[in-house]
Formats: sequence, structure tokens, C-alpha cells
Amino acid sequence: MNELTVTPGSVLRKTAMPARDDMDLRAKVAQLLVVHLSRDIPVSPGEVEALFDRYPVGAIFAGGEVIEDGSNSLAFVREQVERCRRASPIPLLVSADLENGGGDVIPGLTPLPFPMALGAANDSALARKYGQACAREGALAGINWALAPMADLNLHPLSSNVGTRAFGDSAVRVTPLLEAFVAGMQDEGMAACAKTFPGDGSDYRDQHLVCTENRLSREDWEASYGHVFQSLIDRGVASVMTGHLSLAAFQQEREHGLPPPCTISRELTTGLLKETLGFKGVVVTDAFGMGGIRSWRDPVEGAVEAFAAGADMVLWPGLAFIDRVVEAITSGSIPESRLEDALERIWRMKEVFAVADPVVCDDATPFAEAVARETADRAVTLLWNRNRMLPLRADETPRLLLVGTTPHEKAFQRFALLKKSLEDRGFETALVRHIKPEEIQAMFDAVDRVIFLVERQFHRPLGPMELFGEEARNLWSACMHAGEKTVAIGFGSPYLVPWYFDRVPAALNVYSAVPACQAAAVRALTGELEPRGTMPVSWEGRTSIRSLGDLCG
Repeated sequence: MNELTVTPGSVLRKTAMPARDDMDLRAKVAQLLVVHLSRDIPVSPGEVEALFDRYPVGAIFAGGEVIEDGSNSLAFVREQVERCRRASPIPLLVSADLENGGGDVIPGLTPLPFPMALGAANDSALARKYGQACAREGALAGINWALAPMADLNLHPLSSNVGTRAFGDSAVRVTPLLEAFVAGMQDEGMAACAKTFPGDGSDYRDQHLVCTENRLSREDWEASYGHVFQSLIDRGVASVMTGHLSLAAFQQEREHGLPPPCTISRELTTGLLKETLGFKGVVVTDAFGMGGIRSWRDPVEGAVEAFAAGADMVLWPGLAFIDRVVEAITSGSIPESRLEDALERIWRMKEVFAVADPVVCDDATPFAEAVARETADRAVTLLWNRNRMLPLRADETPRLLLVGTTPHEKAFQRFALLKKSLEDRGFETALVRHIKPEEIQAMFDAVDRVIFLVERQFHRPLGPMELFGEEARNLWSACMHAGEKTVAIGFGSPYLVPWYFDRVPAALNVYSAVPACQAAAVRALTGELEPRGTMPVSWEGRTSIRSLGDLCG
């Protein structure tokens, strides 16, 4: 059906879209640009007005990026967004990385479990509520466009850009969940964005570092990524984000023998996405500061090329983009019809999602917290429970050693919540991070149970989704003593526990270290919660390859 739909809410303020014929060329071109609130927007109100007077951009990006946790508070983001909306002469799209709610990118909002937890729960009704929660809390910050969901598939177990941001590895399983997520979000008045076209996750590398490759055949792509994106397009997703990755099976163009990234590929952006899949919404690029495009193009020149290739909006190339596109259109190197096509799509999206204030619900945060708890509880996956190791009882095995196995300091600090929760139930606990093989015997002898808290998430730090360094030493220690006392819980990549802790008596996956997932893990350990989740990815046989095709799942 390919139509944008939204359930109307109470309108606090509504502004009509201007007639495009009344706008000059420079103002039209400025509508193509998404600028970064923290990098490009001055703090002073007067400077904000001056900036929008000279550069009436089409959209801003608020909050932290998915690559790192946000630091600006909800109050600060909300104030800056409102300044920009007042200063903008045209209704403004306000975007944010709301892949798992707002809590990780805007402190003060609720961090939801990462989307792979939804894949483990495998419930479309819950996925719809998850999308609603993202929209309702996002509205508290003035956001009306979520750069979510990630429609990629986690086909490569070490994919460092996808990981638990994906719902799973099966198009058949994740498509209904993605459809429900988008419906829940857009019915609340927030535009969704399916990313990252033409589909990441079959390459273990990260687009932030290098242009990655999707090497699937046409037939395999159409049955997997193509199926996912086509389904979301048919159900009216408002926007699609193109990525800094290639899809050689659909590309004839080559530079130095390599197919260029989708962001600057007309074959993929216009030919495949717009013409073959029939997408009528807004095509927005991924960010132009990423290594996946910077190794190919200067940010401004790359953004101009992306626009010419079919992108309707471009993410963070710099304000010089505006004058450069004006020059290109004036000289005739880019036809004005390309601009009019982009503006028609942007206007259609703004008329649905940007002309009115986001509808603020009084129950936004309680609703999001409830969704976080339900998702976490439903996602807990019991991998095995040999010899009936679980549940743990404080009167039988009171002394616990918690071994935080993560390269991310913030994740380790978060495990204090799990520690306290166990202590509230009568257990005596010690939380450590780095242990040496020669030390662990004495540590094991002093406790009744050892629980390895295994956390490896995308971008924290950058690099493949493996454990290395001191965390690998923890694994070594665990393997030396994988006896009757050991339990392993995966709080990130779903592969690491079954790969490295296959000999321990009991193992769980909860997919995220947010507070709701830690609470669910404790309840599963102590028998208060019956694990009902199922693995949303296939892990058996993923540790070796029989052919190069195995690397793509």
C-alpha cells in the first residue's frame, strides 16, 4: 500500500507547510540537510535564529549517537530542540537514534533492552508496544523522527555494526516484529526509518571504519534483506536509510575494481530501492563522517553525489553542502527535477509527522518502563540447565562470585545493580572484573557459585563482537574451572556464552545489560521467572566455515 499512516492525537501547535513555489533555490536545497544538534547548532538563542535564517535546514539530529552513549540531559535536549523549532521557518524534522528507546542516547529517558531481545521474545504485540514506547518517550524531547528500526540481519556472528541492534538472523522471523515496531511507532505520530539499506550484517566489519560488503547473490538477497525491506515499504515505513556498504550482485559500477557504497550508488538508491522496490518515502543517507564513506569521498562531495544518486536527505555532511548543491543545480550538472522529487517526498513526510508538536503522554515514562520489563522478562533464554543447577537458593548456596566479563567500563559498573539485587535476596556477593588463571582456584574455593556476566555489545568498544585482552583471560579462567559451580549469563552478543561456556552446567542469554535485563536475569537465576525466550539467531556451526558462503550465514 506504500502510504504513510498515523493515528491523530491532540495537537498542541500546528504549522502549515509553505508552498514550494514561493521558496528560492537555496532554501529548497537546505531542506535536504540533517544537521547535528550537538555539533552544528549554536547554544545561544540568537545564534540559533541567525543560523536558521541563513541555513533553513530540513532536519536536526538530537541526543547521542548509537556509536556512543549520550551525555546531554533530557532537559537540555528538549530546550535546544524547542529553540530550533521556533527558529525554523519551515516545520522541522527532529531525529534521534531511538533503536532501543531513548535512555542510552538521552539520559533521563528509559533504556529498553536491545532489539535482539524482542527477537528472542518473538511477539509482534510486544514489538508494537516497544515501538510505541520509543515514540512516547521520544516526544518528551521533541523528537518526531526515529532513525530506527535496524532492519538488518545478524548473519555474521561477529558483525560489529549490527550485533544485538538486529532482531535476529531470519527474515521470516524478524519481518513481523519489524512491521509491528514501525506500526506502533508511526501510529504514535513518530516517523520510523528502516536501516541500513541494502542490508548489513553479513560482513563482520563496521561501516564506521570501512565500506562493508553484502556478497549475497540476487536470489539470496531477495529472500532475506529484500524480503524485509519490501515488507516494510509495502506497509508504509516513512523513511529508509542507505548505508556505506555495497551489494555487488546488483551493481555494475566499479571504482578501482570495487563496487561503491550504496550511499553514492544510483544503481542501488534509485534503481533498486526507489524503482524496483517502489519506495515512495524519504531516502536518508547514513552519516558522512563514517570511515565507510570517507575512504571513498570528501564528506561534502560525497553528499552531493549521494543526492544526485537518489538520496532525498543527507546526514551531517556540513553546511557547505547547501551552496555546493545550489551550484550543481544552477550549472545543470544535477537536474532540478531531482530536487523537486526529493522535496515532494520530504513535504509528504513533514505534513504527516512534523507540522504538529509531538503529542506528549503523561504516562510516557511509566509505559516505557513497563515495556522494558516485559521485553526483558520475555527475552530470557535458558540455553541449558544441566544437573538442575538452577534455580539458586540463598539458604543452599549463599556465597556468589560475580565475574564481570566485558571490555566496556559502563557495562561493568551497571552490574552493581545485579549484585545488589542478589544481596537483597539473601546472597553474599563479590563483583570482580579481571581474574588470572593462577588466581581463580582460590577464588572458586571460597564461594558456592561463580557467575560469569558476559557482555560484548556493538561499538563498546569499536571492533568485532569478540572478547579479547583481559576478558579473554577471564574466559581462559572459566574454561579451567568449568565445574559444578559455574553459571554463565550473556548480556550482549548471543554467541559468546554457547561458544565459550559450553561446558558450564547452566547458561542463560538476556541480550542486554540495561537495568530491566539485569532484573530479569536475577529472577531467572532464583526461580522467580521461567525463561521463555528462544535464540533469535543460529549459533551451531558458526565457529568454522566449510565455504566462503558460510561467512554470510
